[in-house]
Amino acid sequence: MTRQFIRFVTAGLMLAIGLGSAAPVHGEDLDGRIQAMEAELEALKEQQVEMKKEATAAAAALPTFTYRPGNGLMIESADKSWSLRAGIESHFRVLFESGRDQVGRSQGDVFARRFRPYMNYCIDNCLWELEVILDLDGFGTGNAKDALGTTVGSILHRGALNVHLENMHPWLPTVQLGMDVSTAIGTARQGSSAVGTQAEYDLLSRNVGFDDGRAGQGIVLNWDNRPLDGIGIPGRINRFELAMASVGEGDDGLQSFTDKKDFVAYLGIEPFSQLKNKWISGLKFEMGSWFCNNDNRALSNACGRLRIQDLGNGGRQSLFDTGSGIGDGLATLLMPGLTWEVGPYTLRVAGGFQRYEDRGGTDGKKQGNMFLIGHDLFLWSPKGFFTGSASAPGSVLFGTHFERTDVSCLSGARCASINSGQFHRNRILLREWDLYYFVAPRMSVGASLLWYDAANLVANRNAAAHNLGICSSGKIASGGCRPGIGGDWVDGMLNFRYQF
Repeated sequence: MTRQFIRFVTAGLMLAIGLGSAAPVHGEDLDGRIQAMEAELEALKEQQVEMKKEATAAAAALPTFTYRPGNGLMIESADKSWSLRAGIESHFRVLFESGRDQVGRSQGDVFARRFRPYMNYCIDNCLWELEVILDLDGFGTGNAKDALGTTVGSILHRGALNVHLENMHPWLPTVQLGMDVSTAIGTARQGSSAVGTQAEYDLLSRNVGFDDGRAGQGIVLNWDNRPLDGIGIPGRINRFELAMASVGEGDDGLQSFTDKKDFVAYLGIEPFSQLKNKWISGLKFEMGSWFCNNDNRALSNACGRLRIQDLGNGGRQSLFDTGSGIGDGLATLLMPGLTWEVGPYTLRVAGGFQRYEDRGGTDGKKQGNMFLIGHDLFLWSPKGFFTGSASAPGSVLFGTHFERTDVSCLSGARCASINSGQFHRNRILLREWDLYYFVAPRMSVGASLLWYDAANLVANRNAAAHNLGICSSGKIASGGCRPGIGGDWVDGMLNFRYQF
């Protein structure tokens, strides 16, 4: 009995010892597994962090895409070593013009006033920029054909190199040179053709050769958006420009074959733009000037003729003409202007003064004067009455403008004979009303009404008075129309505009 008890106790002790020795071994194995899993998890976390860093670096190295309505789509490299900006400006019209259809005064024709895709290529944070604009609007006004369709040219509207020296120092200019460069003489004379209301530039500057300021070739220096607070003026220089360029002459770099160069100078200043006073912060003053050296030896001179035509896109009618033999000498065009923006309202006031050198009275002193006042008002938008902008869909914009143009040859038979000897001066009034609805940012549809009144019109067959319906064919045949008769007419158009 004692031996059995001793054996039982011994077996129990051995079992206890075996169990006690087995438990620590199992615990050490579990701790090892946990530590291995923790190490594996830490490694995974490190891999995840590395992958995230690599993904972030890869994303940072990708080009960025930026779109701003009216300024196009820009693709830019991460290090700003290059960029590409592209867009398009389009403007279609349906014309309803007074006069005879056989001379272009037709009804219901679709007219492409602007159809211009553009691209800007930049290198080295846009220190160097190549600007390309194509002019694809046909209908006899684009440069793929001349107005009479007799010659064919390029569809290039601008091919320029812009060197942004302001990137190196804020007071250095942007230098533009190349083909079809752009010069400025004033913004108050029309405002914006893309988001304003007035259909065209004023009759004087559009007809005496400056038009939109496009030059066949030249060099332009621009200082844009330069603050003036450093000299104690709470505003900015909107643009200061100096240019030597063949404005309105040649095409795509074509020479004028004269060393008598043409010059442009322009200054636009907003002296209170940094103030928070809404009544004066939107004031802008500007002064533009064009000095054109007319040289009869050159193939073309934009200032070699003082001719005023109406704005009819289909068939523009001559309302006054000196002919092309205006004589050598300096022709100057001065255009002061004022723009005032306050809330939904914009006021524009502009003047124009064209003078030609008097050749001793042999050809008569030729000159033109213009006065313009325009109003733009956002009538309504989804935010309420007298609110809205070109970037807010649903905005309704109303505009009106009045301009008076006086042109004359004070003496000499040359000018009078060009107008069939019927008059040697003219007074032309233009009143315009416009209404637009913005269906998308910078996309609008609307209508324009233009009412002309001319003191004198040539009353011969197929001349302005006949073509505009002021003198009928029967009256002209019977001599019933007074030479130099005055009259008025109305042109209308429906419009679609979009600036991407």
